[in-house]
Amino acid sequence: MNNNNKLTWLERPVHSAFPAITNEIVMFVGIVLLAIITRFYALEPRVMSHDESLHTYFSWLLYRGQGYQHTPMMHGPLQFHMIALIYFLFGVSDFTARIPAVLFSIATVWMVWYWRRYLGKWGALIAGLLLVVSPYMLYYGRYVRNESFTGVAGLLLLYGMLRYLESGEKRYLYFATAGSLLHYLTKETAFIYTAQAMLFLGFYFVYQITKKTWEERQRLFQIFIVLLVVAAVLLAAGAAIAYINRTPETLSGAETAVPANPDNTLSPLAPTGEGSLLSNISKVLLGVGVLSLVIAGLIYFFQAYIWHNIPKERSFDLMLLLGTFVLPMTTAFLIKLLETRLGITIPTDSASVNNLDSRTLVYVGVFVALFFLLSILIGMLWNREWWKFGAFFWAPFTIFYTTIFTNAAGFFTGIVGSLGYWLVQQGVERGSQPEYYYVLVQIPMYEFLPAIG
Repeated sequence: MNNNNKLTWLERPVHSAFPAITNEIVMFVGIVLLAIITRFYALEPRVMSHDESLHTYFSWLLYRGQGYQHTPMMHGPLQFHMIALIYFLFGVSDFTARIPAVLFSIATVWMVWYWRRYLGKWGALIAGLLLVVSPYMLYYGRYVRNESFTGVAGLLLLYGMLRYLESGEKRYLYFATAGSLLHYLTKETAFIYTAQAMLFLGFYFVYQITKKTWEERQRLFQIFIVLLVVAAVLLAAGAAIAYINRTPETLSGAETAVPANPDNTLSPLAPTGEGSLLSNISKVLLGVGVLSLVIAGLIYFFQAYIWHNIPKERSFDLMLLLGTFVLPMTTAFLIKLLETRLGITIPTDSASVNNLDSRTLVYVGVFVALFFLLSILIGMLWNREWWKFGAFFWAPFTIFYTTIFTNAAGFFTGIVGSLGYWLVQQGVERGSQPEYYYVLVQIPMYEFLPAIG
């Protein structure tokens, strides 16, 4: 009997002489080749944009041996090091400057192959093709910015998470670590991705844990659930009040000051809502909500991982892993919260780090050290092998942010400044886009194919 009759069309070999080469493989190779052609075709002729010119110029200085100092305004250091390496290997040109973005854009398409488990064979082929023809993915896949890097990072992180939830194999924790590392070396959107991942894992954890009994810990289980409910209500209320009470800040001279609508004039300095009654209520609700969440987490952590009274959950493993990576970088929240009372500011570039007075330097150093120690303590209590994940994450992080140990201040601009700079920027609506900008303008005009799907 011919076994090929039992196979779907995608699973059938293209020729009996090559049984391992199926129609699916041929189609996917064709999609990857299409990605290569569309990314490399006429790569050089387009004039460099403002952002591209900054990234290429500072990469060129690094290539010439004049060093590089990380600044959050131009995002993570990985891109600059990669462009400098490409300059060294292939020479300096607009074409070579765009090669790193192109390679990561192609890698994003290639990675879809590993998502067949979740998308299905036809689903993966369609997703790969959409990534090739997507206006956003194509444009930024040929653009000297960080977007194509974050595409790979996001897929890698989510794949590692899903596979670990499914199998529990340790190697997928390394996948998640690699995805997080790549993103934090690339752009501050890593904080948003981590928050989204933690939110998904949190909901999944609650769903899983409420299906199981805690046997003799029923009273504690009830307290745990109550704390989760209280946290959810308070965080939602606090976030809603903060959103309603928000007001944009005025742009500084160092930022784009042209309104999106030329008929509009720049607004004078408006009150930001800081110190208002609603603002203080929002902060209290958010603070108590976070505290409730932390207490609930500690109850489960000690019961499951220290005293082994209740079953462990893989989703909680992933939350602990990602949380221990991001915890030292949340020092920026504490500094921003206390900056008025302590008279300190968040250092956002090497110059500001080097110019810190001894008092501010002590505060920043102590906060960073405490958060690092807390991260290590939690990690080691969770898993004795956490140090391997920590070394895998923090060693490359330190090497790139310090530009291979030539810029010590870069470690602090990476740990504190990256998040700190963009916390300050959140109050500045530099693009002046309306709230419906993406849903009613960008998606219908550019990304209507996946939206229709």
